[in-house]
Amino acid sequence: MIIYEVNCLVDNGIVDEFRAWLTPHVEAVLQAEGFHSAQVFKLTDDEQLTARPYSTGFSIRYRVSGQSALDHYLLHLAPALRRDGIDTFGNQFTTYRRVLTEDA
Repeated sequence: MIIYEVNCLVDNGIVDEFRAWLTPHVEAVLQAEGFHSAQVFKLTDDEQLTARPYSTGFSIRYRVSGQSALDHYLLHLAPALRRDGIDTFGNQFTTYRRVLTEDA
């Protein structure tokens, strides 16, 4: 099991609209094979957020069965889902992503 983390820094003026968009977006990601669950957190302390003080940060952590499921998602499904966010909000948000694995 791995964690696919997507961090979003959202301009404060669109936070409510972004939250409303985020729920169905997360549900769409969870339709991908190998994606089991997701948790949404509000970022309260993050170096990137400090550099963008007019923003509110969110961190979405998806539990994924393994790297092959994540690779399939990133290649085949992620581009359209990312495009939807850009088409909806333009440059009013930024994202950065991380993959976390358990240290055995």
